[in-house]
Amino acid sequence: MISKSLIFRGIFFFIISVYSCQQSVQEKSGIAETDTLSRHIEQTSERKKRLLQIKKQIESARYSKSILKYSPVIKKYAKRYGFDWRLIVAQIMQESRFREQARSPVGARGLMQLMPRTEREISRELDFQYILKNPRENIAAGIYHMKKQYNLFPHSTFNNRIKLSLAAYNCGAGHVFDAGDIARFYKYPSDQWNYIKVYLIMLRNQDWKVHLQVWPQGKPKHGYFYGFDETITYVDNIWEMYDIYREIF
Repeated sequence: MISKSLIFRGIFFFIISVYSCQQSVQEKSGIAETDTLSRHIEQTSERKKRLLQIKKQIESARYSKSILKYSPVIKKYAKRYGFDWRLIVAQIMQESRFREQARSPVGARGLMQLMPRTEREISRELDFQYILKNPRENIAAGIYHMKKQYNLFPHSTFNNRIKLSLAAYNCGAGHVFDAGDIARFYKYPSDQWNYIKVYLIMLRNQDWKVHLQVWPQGKPKHGYFYGFDETITYVDNIWEMYDIYREIF
């Protein structure tokens, strides 16, 4: 028979082991909570720095004067086409930094950086004559063009719809649709920016193995795409600025 002392000793060590295990779990939980808190503090600190940076930027003579100068036309057309005017301000900041004569290496011009082909199309639709020369017409045309992109994603949630519209504005809706095709192939939502930004990267020639599985012709419907870094940065930067502008204005 097992002696009573051995039984008591076994119970004692069992209690000690359970207690030690609980202590270990509590310690790990405490470490996890501390790590989470540290990350939150770090993110909050970075956000405050970014907020301060953008506030200083807006308060600078150049930008405050430009925003004040163009806010009436921005608000007018933003309201007409159903956008928050602060989103458009963020977009102009990303596009041209409010430089009226801004011109990109590929030929985009004006505050909203419209391409000549887009300008000709909008000129026919809105009967504007000086989109690339007149800053106010450029803003009106840019917001109108943004609305056209927005209408291409009717089944997405509002925030995702805005982000997808911005991506389409920057790189063309075709590349966004192609990224959506890949998302669907992998059984992920095709109307969420967090997935689209991942699959934009897979529109390169070197991803031909995936293309063979997604499209009968073995390549993206709207051609290969290598400007994904620019587009992802474009959308995420505008959204961050817009988020901060909503706190400021």
